[in-house]
Amino acid sequence: MKKKLAILLAIATMVSALTACGGGTTAATSQPAASGQAATSVEQIANTYMESDPDTLDPTRADDDNKNAIVGEVQEGLVRMHDGKLEAAGATSWAVSDDGLTWSFKLRENKYSDGTEVTAADYVNAVQRIFDPEVNCHNASIFYCIKGGEEFNTGKGKKEDVGVSAPDATTLVFTLKEALPYFVQLTNFAAITPIKATVTAGAKNATYGATAEEMLYSGPFYIASWTRGSDLVLKKNPNYWDAKSVQLEQINVKLVQEEQTREQMFDQGEIDVLRNARTEYADKIKAKIDSGDAKLVEGPAPRASYIAFNNKDTNKIFTNANVRKAFSLAIDREALVTNVQKKDKAAYGLIPFSINNGDVIFRDKVAQPLEAEKSQDPKALLQAGLKELGLDPNKQITVTFLQKNSNNDTKANGEFYQNQWETKLGVKVKIDTASDNSAFNQSVSKGMYQICQTGWGADYNDPMTFMQCYVTGDGNNPAGFSNAKYDELVNACKTLNDMDARLAKFQEAEKILVDQEAGIGPLSFTFSKNLFGKRLQGAIINGAGGPAVEYKYASIVG
Repeated sequence: MKKKLAILLAIATMVSALTACGGGTTAATSQPAASGQAATSVEQIANTYMESDPDTLDPTRADDDNKNAIVGEVQEGLVRMHDGKLEAAGATSWAVSDDGLTWSFKLRENKYSDGTEVTAADYVNAVQRIFDPEVNCHNASIFYCIKGGEEFNTGKGKKEDVGVSAPDATTLVFTLKEALPYFVQLTNFAAITPIKATVTAGAKNATYGATAEEMLYSGPFYIASWTRGSDLVLKKNPNYWDAKSVQLEQINVKLVQEEQTREQMFDQGEIDVLRNARTEYADKIKAKIDSGDAKLVEGPAPRASYIAFNNKDTNKIFTNANVRKAFSLAIDREALVTNVQKKDKAAYGLIPFSINNGDVIFRDKVAQPLEAEKSQDPKALLQAGLKELGLDPNKQITVTFLQKNSNNDTKANGEFYQNQWETKLGVKVKIDTASDNSAFNQSVSKGMYQICQTGWGADYNDPMTFMQCYVTGDGNNPAGFSNAKYDELVNACKTLNDMDARLAKFQEAEKILVDQEAGIGPLSFTFSKNLFGKRLQGAIINGAGGPAVEYKYASIVG
């Protein structure tokens, strides 16, 4: 017999455990939600921005905040994040078997932007593509809990053996190889949004998402135009199942890479939202906030930035834990967030604030591992590490820092790290700059770097969304970190229902990663100051999961 999970009620225990930090911290509306339709006399066009130019809009390969934000508005997953809680979306209800291995979703009637029906087979195609080596989904390992997925992804199995099926047009069934109590959270990923097999057949499978015209859209909006290096235009999808809730007719998404430019555009009313604003800018427009001409929504966000060291460095330098820890501890994180980034909070661990383990916030129970290590002498650690590598500790070494683009903010960060390392460690730091974010991601994923700055934002509200990345061989493991004990601890947490025992294992694993082995060097946790212009109401800041800003319920007021 199956345990029925009625929407928002029967899943309440699990979802509240995984999103208990919601409300005013991880999700908030910019204004009170509109009651009824917006006045027809007001043009329903919102203006926002993206920080980097997407290389693809294939939902299966959505691997950064910008792509996920766009996919989240134009595609419909089985569930959708709303005010920090999961709600019914492409599915109306779901059930899980007593052993936790079979999840069945009942789909609602929905149509693509071209008027054709969304079917369970389209979700099956999307899930199979996650594991298809030809597609190269960076998030594939997150879904290895699905039976046959890992085998297909690693060339040891077939697509047909992946544990996802469509018994009929409105029923989608997942078969897991291990019981994950938080599996429904994973169905909120961009990768599990419907894609018709006809649009990814043959050669199109590897190139799908390269243009807006070839795609079908199942969400509140569709992409009317995409000019690379410039902008996207989203328009309301009249065929969307919940089109009556969508008041915006158009969203202009402009490419704006420099933060100072975004601030100027917000000042002039050219964009309606400014995400993760700098503290000094929020202070500068305090009068506008006080008068109601702008609204500030702030709080901890589930995102961390960190230095990734290439643990498989071909030059050997960063294969040593003491060397990595030396470079990590040499960074003055307080100076970084106060004087350079001018936002966020210093991080001495991987798991940010606002992430829950069960019904408690992880960081409320677990001290950040590197806080107790700040008094160590980084230069002594470097010399010890160089000796262990058989190198002369008194001879200056040269290392290369790869930065993701040539933006002013990126350069300022890179120069800060360079100064910290050269001053405190006596090393020579060369800075290389990738041509753009896409080239940077490719270099990092191939291990073609020594040190870089990167980060991770939660896809769901659980420490696993961060800890999974550093399991050996994971596709989102930019440092190439590998530690058997770490793997053992993290993998045990996947199916562990004892939240106290789970917390202890995550705590031990985090210490291994950032302290004992120093596979990465934590930098900062995001504490967002999000600003909204007064004409935009009903937009939602999401926390763990979903687009960073949800426009489905937004409207423009006069």
